[in-house]
Amino acid sequence: MDKHGWLFKASLLSIATLTNAAAAVQVTVPMIMKDLPNQSQASIELLMSVTSFGILLFILLSNFLTRLIGNKKTVVLGVAIAVIAGVIPMFTENYAVLLASRFMFGAGVGLFNSLAISLISIYYEGKERDRLIGFENAAAAAATTIFTWLVGYLMSFGWHMTFGVYALGVIPLIMFGLFVSDKTPTVTGAATSTVSSQKPKLNATMIGYGIFMFILFVTYFGMTVKIAPLFEQAGYGTAAEASLISGISAATGFVAGVIFGSIKQILGRYMIGLDTLAGAVMVLVLSMSQNLILSGVAIAVYGLAFGMAVPAIYSAVAAKTDEASQNLGSTILLVAVNMGVFLSPYVFQLIASAFGDTSAVFSMRVDGLLVLALAVITLVTASLQKPERAPKPVHAK
Repeated sequence: MDKHGWLFKASLLSIATLTNAAAAVQVTVPMIMKDLPNQSQASIELLMSVTSFGILLFILLSNFLTRLIGNKKTVVLGVAIAVIAGVIPMFTENYAVLLASRFMFGAGVGLFNSLAISLISIYYEGKERDRLIGFENAAAAAATTIFTWLVGYLMSFGWHMTFGVYALGVIPLIMFGLFVSDKTPTVTGAATSTVSSQKPKLNATMIGYGIFMFILFVTYFGMTVKIAPLFEQAGYGTAAEASLISGISAATGFVAGVIFGSIKQILGRYMIGLDTLAGAVMVLVLSMSQNLILSGVAIAVYGLAFGMAVPAIYSAVAAKTDEASQNLGSTILLVAVNMGVFLSPYVFQLIASAFGDTSAVFSMRVDGLLVLALAVITLVTASLQKPERAPKPVHAK
């Protein structure tokens, strides 16, 4: 099938709809607690967080597995595991089975998570690659919104039914299985060699942006969990209003993914730094806001900036990574993201203890200053670098 055709691209992007799906059922925790009174709140919450452990572990294993069975079979296997494990809670209240199924859902997602990005970089380059990376982020944001809405509707039928949303994973399973070519891309001028015979190589770009992503997601998660406490402590909003306004960032994140390719052509190598700078300013504005309107604007702009910075980082790594190492590059970034999210509460707890200030306003200001430091370093680095030519073109058979 022609890789430039819309069906091939849609099928390739379809797997992104499951990458952020684990969190969709988090709102069911109170309902599950009522049906499982013998389990502690921590045990029920573990059903939600254990997926992150499964994702992180199998992201690390996916690069090895792709070298054994190839990219397509790894994706199909991962999506199939996620779909089957995802719907198991519909049919049981056994805690051990629930816990195992949630872990396996994360494991399935972990298998194809990095490939959702690296396959785009393997099949495409230049403007087309950037546009599709943006669309990948947009697809993930849109799917998260749809899953969350469906879960809210299905909750009226009981918490078991909410896990039925994962049955929708059959759609990307069929699309990817049928319409994405199983042929391995080859490097121009080496038609007889395949990716599987080449050894992935770690490079400085992967390491540098891996550190960047770790810090960025420490601050991202730190900001999102402090929005509700900030509103309440400042006295101008409730937790419910904070939840509603926080949803704005998902909407602007979708917009960011759609326009990413076009904006990148304008901002070039300064895009990551400028987006990070905009995000830093919005976090600082949020920390000083005294009303819902200003906070809503700040969160909306933050979502737009963040939604373009992340795909820009993936694009930057892809542009400086050879074909055989694309999945390794995506894996490093995703591990950094998950570690950043996991360690974020501990980082901000340590900072709060060191300065003796546990208020949400203080945490938000520290968050903004950390992002600002990232932005300054990135902009200075970009200004000192000369534009580099893209790596040798890669073509798929």
